[in-house]
Amino acid sequence: MSVTGALRGHAKAILCLINVQDLLLSGSGDMTVRIWQRGNDGRYCCLAVLDGHQTPVRSLAVETAADGGGVKVFSGSFDGEIKVWQVQTSSVVKGYDRTVNQNFRSRLMNF
Repeated sequence: MSVTGALRGHAKAILCLINVQDLLLSGSGDMTVRIWQRGNDGRYCCLAVLDGHQTPVRSLAVETAADGGGVKVFSGSFDGEIKVWQVQTSSVVKGYDRTVNQNFRSRLMNF
């Protein structure tokens, strides 16, 4: 096994990674999500920084449109906040706080 590239740009440790289509997404202790693309030279280039969390980002998930019309990124942070991002615009589509998360957890426990 050998190193084929590095992600340079986060101010703190990368806590989660996910691959979707030709992109790599990273969530970090610096409270951001970065979207990366690997170039022909093998180096990764940061295409966008999604900034808006108040605590480190610990989880990522993606949803791709069936018609190829884009990608939504779901990012979760240590305070229980979930943000939904539309990748084309790098903007928050929806934000959920820990209250929603706690309500969801309580409903799941009663299921």
